[in-house]
Amino acid sequence: METVSLSKSFGSLLANDAISMTVPARTVHAVVGENGAGKTTLMRMVYGLYMPDAGEIRLAGKPVSFGSPRDALASGVAMVHQTSLLVGSLSVAENVMLSLGGRGAPSRRAVLERLTKLSEENALGVRPETGVVSLSVGMRQRAEILGALFHQASLLILDEPTTVLTPSEASRLFEVLTDLTSRGTTVVLVTHKLREVLAVTDNVSVLRGGKLVAERPTAELEEQDLVRLMVGRDVALTVGESVSGRQAERSRSPDLSVRNLAVQDALGVRRVDDVSFDVRQGEILALTGVEGNGQREVVAALVGLQQVAAGVIELGGVDVTRASVARRRHLGLGYIPESRTTEGLVVDMAVADNLVLGQHTRPAFARRGIRRMTETHSFAARQIDEFDVVTAGPTAATSALSGGNAQKVVVAREVSKQPRMLLAVQPTQGVDVAATFAIRSTLRRLRDEGIAIVLVTSDLREACDLSDRVLVFYNGRVAGELGRKEATEEKLGALAMGLSA
Repeated sequence: METVSLSKSFGSLLANDAISMTVPARTVHAVVGENGAGKTTLMRMVYGLYMPDAGEIRLAGKPVSFGSPRDALASGVAMVHQTSLLVGSLSVAENVMLSLGGRGAPSRRAVLERLTKLSEENALGVRPETGVVSLSVGMRQRAEILGALFHQASLLILDEPTTVLTPSEASRLFEVLTDLTSRGTTVVLVTHKLREVLAVTDNVSVLRGGKLVAERPTAELEEQDLVRLMVGRDVALTVGESVSGRQAERSRSPDLSVRNLAVQDALGVRRVDDVSFDVRQGEILALTGVEGNGQREVVAALVGLQQVAAGVIELGGVDVTRASVARRRHLGLGYIPESRTTEGLVVDMAVADNLVLGQHTRPAFARRGIRRMTETHSFAARQIDEFDVVTAGPTAATSALSGGNAQKVVVAREVSKQPRMLLAVQPTQGVDVAATFAIRSTLRRLRDEGIAIVLVTSDLREACDLSDRVLVFYNGRVAGELGRKEATEEKLGALAMGLSA
């Protein structure tokens, strides 16, 4: 596959600027870059979701033009998205049949037979008659790959495929991809995880500011080389150890105490059962595991967004089990939610308004019900500078921010409230390298200043690097607890799969 001088603009924003990229056949090819670098736009043009303004796409040396993903699929181009697009109430085979149209489509039996054969030939381990709802995240991903093979895809694009996979699931996925290339499929991998790029890809294209800045064999590069190409400068890849003296804080009473917590869904099914843990000043406790094993329900219970079926939650020694969100906030709970766009920000408001959200009625920002805009903008300018938010200024639209800068706004707002306990949920998910380092550095600094932090993350490397202790969730319970010195990605991954560490 080639792109030749491919360009795409959205209004005054030039998302892709004359990108000429070559993806050799039968290889795993990485496309990397910071958020806003143009990766998504480029792949959406290749997949037929966007029409290019200029340039062309070539498959096997021949120019092609796609008006839709269906056109792309008919030409052998398939894409597995970060979030599964499969219909959970249907089987794998039924999901494939949805894309076949009506008249002239093969029978259900023929589809099942072909899917079974493809699954066996490519060692995917997917039973096509299985309901999607019963599949793990990793198996759903393989089911989508199976669907692509059914449509005879010769070019397979995967967007951040390992975001919620355990190490063992990710390793199995890469084995599948390597096997596919040996059978003639070309794979394009879009990812922020540079270790994966170095481990499994043959070549890498680096985008920055909408331009292609490098295209190299992966074997010629190291992690710092990739970061330098992506960011345009050297960025430290690890956050230094914390200051000493933290162990003394462990003897104090916990800032957050959870005892025998149980949470059930609308049907009365317990999604969390008998979960207990403490978090003290100057400590980062990570909660991790495969998505869907109770972490989200624990977060909702801690914040006050979901009632608990049993158990006690104490914040600063105060029982808040039945308390409102506002009461918990008043007692010093800071909250960085999982979705910055739907939960963390009001994207239609200005950056300054989002930075004071939740404290906009305080005397510093309002007097007798009237906003003090000069003070608000001055405060926002200081936060923008301190947290290195790349924006046109306090009055700029939040919707114009890249993912990393939008996340920095959420972090800056919560930190400015000086919480006693901070709940950070997937704080670096979908965030580029530079922003990830900045956010992790902020969490470490807050911990060293004595704030208790609960870090909810599906990134096992992040859990190992940042936390003092890690709790691994499996099937709504704590499957195990590991200290910083004994926690490894392999041990955490085993616990997340319900195995012994």
